[in-house]
Amino acid sequence: MYDENLLESLFDDKCLRIIRLFIDDKSKEFYLREISKESNVPVTSTFRIVNRLVNLNIIDQLLIKKFKLYRLAQNDNTQYLSTLLKERPRALEEFLQKAKTFGFIDEIILHGKEEKSKASVLLIGNNIDNGAVKMLLGSINEKYNFNVMTVPLTREQFEQMSSMDLFPREKKLLYRRQN
Repeated sequence: MYDENLLESLFDDKCLRIIRLFIDDKSKEFYLREISKESNVPVTSTFRIVNRLVNLNIIDQLLIKKFKLYRLAQNDNTQYLSTLLKERPRALEEFLQKAKTFGFIDEIILHGKEEKSKASVLLIGNNIDNGAVKMLLGSINEKYNFNVMTVPLTREQFEQMSSMDLFPREKKLLYRRQN
């Protein structure tokens, strides 16, 4: 049996986060500070890593007057990297795909940022089956060594807590059931 986290073990986590940022949105162009913010890598490290990736023809550098933009290069090497890094869904993506099938979840909200080994999500719905959610969380943790922390809430609880500003961290809607 192979270790699905082998790349993370072999290579620098910061570099992988930056490469994944570009692979996840192949057509998007980023400023250096955007790359730093989106990948949660300090600007100085981002500068060093991006320059190395430009030299390796993994990232293209675009000069527009005095500004530099970066985007994923389109070549055989980046296609190969895309295959390696996107071969399997990441833990949070797999959690989302499986949680969407539960009829009792209306929304899933990422609370804060996804980190290397954990993420916090708010599950909004009625009569949430905690047993089913716990089984899913256990399988995700076992498969990826990734901890998804959940807070199940009804719509009313979520709205009350939001109005009291009890969710101070950044929130990002990951899923909303279509009626």
